[in-house]
Amino acid sequence: MSRQAAWMRARPRTLTRMGFLGAGGGRWNRVPKAPLWYSSSVQACGIYPFVTGTARPVSGVPLGRDLLTGTAVAMDHHSLYMEGVISSPSMFMFGINGVGKSSTAQTIQLGMMARGMVPAVFNPLKKGEHTPLVEQAGGKVFEFGPTARHQLNLLSRGPLGRAADIIGGQAGEEVNRLATWKVVQQAQAALRVSRGVPLDDIDDAVIEAMVTDILARNPRPVTSDLSALFYAPSARVLAVSGQEDATSFRRRFERLGESLRAMLGGELGRLLGGTESIEIDPGNRGGFCFDTSSIPATATKLLSTAMLMSWSMGMDTIDAHWELAQYEQRIAAEAADAGEIYTPKVTWTGFTTLMDEFWYPMRSTPGIVDRVDALSRSNRSVGTAEMKITHSPKDMLSLRDEDDRMKARGLAERSGVLALLALTGEDLQALGEVKPLTVEEIRLVSGFNAAKTWRSRPMADGRQAAPPGAGKVLFKVEGRPGVPVQMVQTPTQKGLHITDERFRKQSETTMTRRAS
Repeated sequence: MSRQAAWMRARPRTLTRMGFLGAGGGRWNRVPKAPLWYSSSVQACGIYPFVTGTARPVSGVPLGRDLLTGTAVAMDHHSLYMEGVISSPSMFMFGINGVGKSSTAQTIQLGMMARGMVPAVFNPLKKGEHTPLVEQAGGKVFEFGPTARHQLNLLSRGPLGRAADIIGGQAGEEVNRLATWKVVQQAQAALRVSRGVPLDDIDDAVIEAMVTDILARNPRPVTSDLSALFYAPSARVLAVSGQEDATSFRRRFERLGESLRAMLGGELGRLLGGTESIEIDPGNRGGFCFDTSSIPATATKLLSTAMLMSWSMGMDTIDAHWELAQYEQRIAAEAADAGEIYTPKVTWTGFTTLMDEFWYPMRSTPGIVDRVDALSRSNRSVGTAEMKITHSPKDMLSLRDEDDRMKARGLAERSGVLALLALTGEDLQALGEVKPLTVEEIRLVSGFNAAKTWRSRPMADGRQAAPPGAGKVLFKVEGRPGVPVQMVQTPTQKGLHITDERFRKQSETTMTRRAS
């Protein structure tokens, strides 16, 4: 007869939340907390039990953890558009200073770059804000300013012109016509900013005739050619203006001549007086960055001009990339028909654009919003996922001109995703009139920047801890509850994104002095 085990012969045991009480019951005095890991469904698909999913979006860029549930969140405006959740691959980001707008944008852009999209970064105002990232990715950085490394040549055909020369034939001629039209738009926009008010219709027509005439006659035009042609107008310019001779032309368009002289003089003239075109390689997978950090933030007109010109040139680069990719595909198809193999030199995988300090050019000149509005309406057709950053919705809703205010409001209305960092309650109420926000969402975002204590501990490296609202973002898609996220930065990203260099140097000096 077999003998029963001791724990089976013992008296009935009492079950507690820490196990059975008594000899052999296995009761623990302290139950350890089970470790928690985050994983994709592909990595964790075979683990059972204790695998649970999340109701938060998990397709797209890994962002961080949900502030309410603690679950992982992965999303971006491009992935949401591709899955049919939003109708426009665009994001508008709002937030006060110092809460991580640029870091958040960079995290999203890095994730899209990992999917093969090419970065196009416009106008960081702080030195070293986005340029190290683009340089590490193999992209090209252009420093714009009167005293910077690069100046602009308004009459350069730019990347579209170079693409036209490569493509050649009928297709190349069509691209060349597009390049000419873009140069006309650049000149008109620069004159608008220089004058400070919109141009008359006849002024626009004259500028178009002048630019077209210069490009037809001169293979290497420069911005100053506009002034020379104004004082010696061609037959085409006289015909468009309705004037008989140069004297009557200059008298009739005296105001336009003043605007040209203002644009070509002083610091604005040095910015636009470049004699060489900016060489942007449309096939560079590392993308490009236009850096305007050398221009003081107080030089609104100068900075706005640089921003508008860089936006125009950047979008031309994206168009040139597309045209060259289609050209290379045609060559590959012809080679395949002949039984040969040809590897395209340029391929298309889409662009991810980042426009920082978006409010500057809109405030500079009435009518400029039209140019910005045209860019936002074409993001789907040109294959870009665009992201704009500004401080407050008031930046757009307080424009002087009523038409500009309504168009600027439409920029936020048409954005597929709103990314809201710490904002004031007044800002959120204003934004709620553009896109609906619930009372709870307004309360949550307005409390992002609330400090829990009067003093924070320094970080392990001695630097001051981040402000309480840093990296807290509410991602809002119309018709759905907002998703509040605590963004997560990798050490590599932190090393490439430094916006407080002077404070860090001061902190290092203080730590060294205390240690000694």
